[in-house]
Amino acid sequence: MPEQLFFDLDFSPVKSVKEVPQRRDHRQAIQRAVLRWLEAADQPTGIAADVITRISRLRADVAAFWSAPARNPHNEGPPRIMQPTRTLIVQCHAERDECWPDCIRSAEILPQLKAHKAELAQVQETIRQEEPHLRDNNSLFEEFAEWRYENSTNTHYHSLKRAIDKLEHALYHGSKFERIRQAQVADYLYLAVPAGLVEPSELADGWGLLWVEPDLTVREMAKAEARDCLPDNRLHLIQNLAAACRDHTLLAHGVSRQKSEVVFVRPLVRRRGIESPRLDA
Repeated sequence: MPEQLFFDLDFSPVKSVKEVPQRRDHRQAIQRAVLRWLEAADQPTGIAADVITRISRLRADVAAFWSAPARNPHNEGPPRIMQPTRTLIVQCHAERDECWPDCIRSAEILPQLKAHKAELAQVQETIRQEEPHLRDNNSLFEEFAEWRYENSTNTHYHSLKRAIDKLEHALYHGSKFERIRQAQVADYLYLAVPAGLVEPSELADGWGLLWVEPDLTVREMAKAEARDCLPDNRLHLIQNLAAACRDHTLLAHGVSRQKSEVVFVRPLVRRRGIESPRLDA
């Protein structure tokens, strides 16, 4: 008997029934790898999976936030309170076609985008040599220096930037990546994929890239650029993160809402033994 196929709305065959659970399992393994990486590398104040970024839709695969103690400006309560300092979102994908599901021209656009970004890097090197006054003097170390390329007199640089913006708009407009960016609830945005699946030059500007190895170790291939996130927007994501933690806490302790009734169910089995999961398992 031929293998059963799923069909999308235009009735073209897509993934087989055997491949869909495997894709879901791989995505969950990537989420797991990212959660461990974040906890080990930077120990967030709060972290959760499947966090809503808007009011009722568009979930982030992983979200985290960091807080720091600050003086309480009011005369009530503790003299120092915890204030959020930054938020982060990571989108996890197991296959390449998941990264650009809304762009039918991705196979044509991605090579152009990669070539333009490689050329842009060369032009930026020329600018650093010919216009050293554009360097931000606040950086003590060269590898961390920031450059005001937007103020350069190099016309080729500006034409390349315009071309890249047009290609990125064609590639990402309407995609989940773009809608999450437009939500403006995270200071840092990352894409996490199996190692080698996506190159840093293929990302929209500002996104960071994490490669997940078969043993679920994580390599940061491109650092995310900091975005201007308003305090209230951070608080919005943090409240949704807390709501996601509520759901996981109830499930872990055997409490479930079923329609209009809240009932006891069998708690999740807690496996405390150390294991060595793999992405290719």
